[in-house]
Amino acid sequence: MEASVWTDRMLAALGNGVRGGKWHSLIDKVYASRTLCAAWQRVKANHGAAGIDRMSVERFEANAEYYLNAVGQELRNGSYKPAAIRRVYIPKGKGKTRPLGIATVKDRIVQGARR
Repeated sequence: MEASVWTDRMLAALGNGVRGGKWHSLIDKVYASRTLCAAWQRVKANHGAAGIDRMSVERFEANAEYYLNAVGQELRNGSYKPAAIRRVYIPKGKGKTRPLGIATVKDRIVQGARR
């Protein structure tokens, strides 16, 4: 199991609130290189489909260090914006389908880093 930047004390503070009602930003924990790398490993292990940008997990992996640095920089400077969701329809019983939304690899990493 990979190390996490979220300590037990930090998780307890999130669960219980902070004394005095004053909260501080935790975004630096999200864009920490260690957090993004751990999130990337979880996304990679899922072997998910490409999002609207058509960037596959395999293509991301070929240049992962560059892409992780880029998304970390976007999170640091506040310019990160999630992409639109790719909509696909998967078959269900009796000829019916149901919609499925597929986020980009980058967005799945950011979502995973926030956990």
